[in-house]
Amino acid sequence: MEKAVSLDLKPALHTSLGITSVGRSDTRSGHRYGPAVRPYYLIHFILAGSGTFKVRGVSYHLHAGQGFLIEPNYQTYYVADDHTPWSYVWMGFTGTYASELISNLAISEQTPIFNNTHYAELATCVNRVLQINPQTIADHLLANSYLLRFLSIIARSTIVSKTTDRTRSQYVEKAINYLAHHVATVSVNQLAKAVNVDRSYLSNLFKQVTDLTPSQYIRTFRITKARHLLESSPLPIERIAEECGYGNANSFARAFKQIYGIPPRQYRKQTQ
Repeated sequence: MEKAVSLDLKPALHTSLGITSVGRSDTRSGHRYGPAVRPYYLIHFILAGSGTFKVRGVSYHLHAGQGFLIEPNYQTYYVADDHTPWSYVWMGFTGTYASELISNLAISEQTPIFNNTHYAELATCVNRVLQINPQTIADHLLANSYLLRFLSIIARSTIVSKTTDRTRSQYVEKAINYLAHHVATVSVNQLAKAVNVDRSYLSNLFKQVTDLTPSQYIRTFRITKARHLLESSPLPIERIAEECGYGNANSFARAFKQIYGIPPRQYRKQTQ
């Protein structure tokens, strides 16, 4: 299951550039999409949580701050993590200019993954198009301006190569797997010990692969799991705080409000 807001559009035939799909999704544990094939380009960016994207038999375990490209007519499949299901935004587009844009971004079906730290800007581009809901030529031109801004933000990204970064990714994936099973008590030192590397070296690997330090990743992981438990379980706030590694309910409430703007109890009431 998922909670999604989306908009599907039909660009004019033979257009140079047009939006085909735009939206945001907050998924539940294990939510799956695909195998699917689309006739247009589609870019997802992960705002929170984690999951797995698969194309051409290659699986990529991805996290908040990463995105992936789906090229036209390639079969893809993706699934949300069981412990920290992801939330993401997306834009789909087509047109005679689309392939040139993608080639300039240096991402492709062979290297579809990128990192980016501009969460709010990418989400804002998607939200603006959803608010416009293009009907007139003026609306379509305005929507396309947000598509181009979305792509320009991605152009600032550090491209992640699955071949050159594979060894580094394996260390990070092993550390994240350990984190998923020890989220309440884990520390950066324990992560380094679990993968048998020096703490400073692990910090460098995390920064290269996820664009976050280990401590930042742990905080993001904990708050994302807490949000998921607020949405999908009847556990009391105090128990959620304990399971997600917060010393008490007050420290959890402060951390949650800093990220989401409202206290956990109010968030739970809204989602219910």
